[in-house]
Amino acid sequence: MRYDLWIRGGLVVDPARGISQPGDVLIARGRIVAPPAGETPDAEQVVDAAGCLVLPGLIDFHAHLYPRGTEIGISPDASLLPLGVTTAADAGSAGVGNYEVFSQSVIATSLVRIKSYLNVAPTGLVTSRYHENLDPKHFDAEKIAGLFERHRGELLGLKVRLGREIVGALGLEPLKATLRIAEELHCPVVVHTTNPVGGPGEIADLLRPGDIFCHLFHGTGSTIIGPDGRVLSQILAARQRGVIFDAANGRNHFVFPVAEAAIRQAFLPDVISTDLTVGTLFRQPVFGLPHVMSKYLAMGVSLMEVAAACTSTPARLLELQGEVGTLAPGACADVAVIRQKSRQVEFTDTKGEQRIGQALLVPQMTVRAGRVVFRQLNF
Repeated sequence: MRYDLWIRGGLVVDPARGISQPGDVLIARGRIVAPPAGETPDAEQVVDAAGCLVLPGLIDFHAHLYPRGTEIGISPDASLLPLGVTTAADAGSAGVGNYEVFSQSVIATSLVRIKSYLNVAPTGLVTSRYHENLDPKHFDAEKIAGLFERHRGELLGLKVRLGREIVGALGLEPLKATLRIAEELHCPVVVHTTNPVGGPGEIADLLRPGDIFCHLFHGTGSTIIGPDGRVLSQILAARQRGVIFDAANGRNHFVFPVAEAAIRQAFLPDVISTDLTVGTLFRQPVFGLPHVMSKYLAMGVSLMEVAAACTSTPARLLELQGEVGTLAPGACADVAVIRQKSRQVEFTDTKGEQRIGQALLVPQMTVRAGRVVFRQLNF
């Protein structure tokens, strides 16, 4: 058999299979295939990945991917493929008033595989000049249900932001109304929790198994760390019953003291994502997913744990397990080849506090469905 691509000599890191070992990845007709037993593969293209990590294509579970339709949206292909990201979830950029255009103009035309959460506010996040209107009287449950029917497999759930500056006197009512709609649709809800109205514990108490508490390590208003320096009991209880915790870094949603306190208590994020926008792409403190992953390595999280939070776990949440987020034979051939460079790296948080890491993950090549879609000039 002649293979299309042979990535050889790298350290294969595949959390879905519990693998971190030297090995090869073979690709034919857009799929990962098992290496032949006892013979040298014959491949049209051979890539020497010695000294590199070979991971499943990365998954950015929280980004804003509606360019020209929102002020904050980034171009998925130009922005994510050079970062090793082959799959992404849009975190509520569009609502019922503009989702169809987003789906047709961006999701349907991107090389990056995109799924989406629908903003419960009808206009979504069109502008950053003022916040979306989250008065539940403006929610359109009927139109939301129609969109979910038409976009089965693409729309994953609903998104609502619960910052005090956003919901004001509405308090927790936008979340409660969103959860009622989600119950009818049998879908999860993603909740923005920075500067939370009601506090993170009260929000967590309302969430159901599969709902997503995002911006886990923010430092604005009340946080997941209580006065005693411990993770709040409500947060621990929410994890026990199946609530998902997403770091969703962003420019305004991560501080080292909160993250480090949680990590010391072995409370790690289920998902590590970026919350990428035009204001954070290729800039501190986010830059892109490999930079954020490098920050967690600097905080003592293992490579396997970091990789799982950007591959196998989000793949399951996107209902794509076995198809993406793994290098198992039969999976779609999405691959990220990344060099872990030993060098001092300065990481900065929302408050300007800094930490120095000793390694930086630098993407070298990205493969999407068996096709090389990005490669460094010197790789």
